[in-house]
Amino acid sequence: MDLHELQYFLAIADQGNITRAAELLYVSQPTLTKYLQRLEAEIGTPLFQRTGRQLTLTYAGRRYCARARELLRIKEELDAEIREIRRESVGELKVGLPPLRCSFALPQVLPAFRQLHPGVRVDVLEDNSEALDAALCAGRIDLAFYNLSIPVPGLEYRVLQHDALYAVLAPGHPAGARARSGPDGPCLALEDLAGETLLLQARPQRQGQYLYEMMKRHKFSPTRVMETSNIRAAASLAAAGYGVAFVSGGLLRRLTDLPPCDRYRLEGGPPLDYAAAWRAGTRLPGYAEDFITLMERL
Repeated sequence: MDLHELQYFLAIADQGNITRAAELLYVSQPTLTKYLQRLEAEIGTPLFQRTGRQLTLTYAGRRYCARARELLRIKEELDAEIREIRRESVGELKVGLPPLRCSFALPQVLPAFRQLHPGVRVDVLEDNSEALDAALCAGRIDLAFYNLSIPVPGLEYRVLQHDALYAVLAPGHPAGARARSGPDGPCLALEDLAGETLLLQARPQRQGQYLYEMMKRHKFSPTRVMETSNIRAAASLAAAGYGVAFVSGGLLRRLTDLPPCDRYRLEGGPPLDYAAAWRAGTRLPGYAEDFITLMERL
């Protein structure tokens, strides 16, 4: 079946007359008449009832007409999709990530992304989550990837992974004796860490916001707090016996160069979701969707 010839048939059906259809299609009347005769011969049943020069669809003709319109609609949608893909073969994508996640994610994601979209330039902004939110809202970046805390109005999110927060302590730390068994290994609660120095991320970071909100809900007041934006440094300090650090499971798996330390899942908090974010109402191009998929697979 030639899709181009389906347009001939639909023109005849719409006009109800061979002459008018031929004028509309810029073909000769004999050409269109022979086409219709050949089509009805192939199908083996009349598609039109003839009254003088007026043509009216038979039942078979109406069914053929409906299917012909459906096939042409599918062809138009496919053509539009291919045109969209061609338009998106080149472009620019501005991505924001916190520094630690950037250090292990981009070496894996960017080479794979270049294979998919060699004509798309990627610019990267490394900053804390609060600054990335501001950059998204201002249109300075297109996508951001971070732990999701309190949703920001004007942004949309896609949760890529469900994570948990872990307390990191020096090997054999006394607080470990208060750990309980959990479905994902030994667990500690904030109350088990009373009297310890807590090595917390600053409030502009999602992990810092998560912990401060958690302490507020549990009415937990730490004895000593040291804030640092460097999660790797906090975990190393904890491993050396200088307090308790907190690291998400996803990041902890990546910190393979940490000194020996004990790790306990932190109880009493909601899931720590890792998400992609973008401006609400923005249509993400296909290459941005591919970038999100690659980040999700890490």
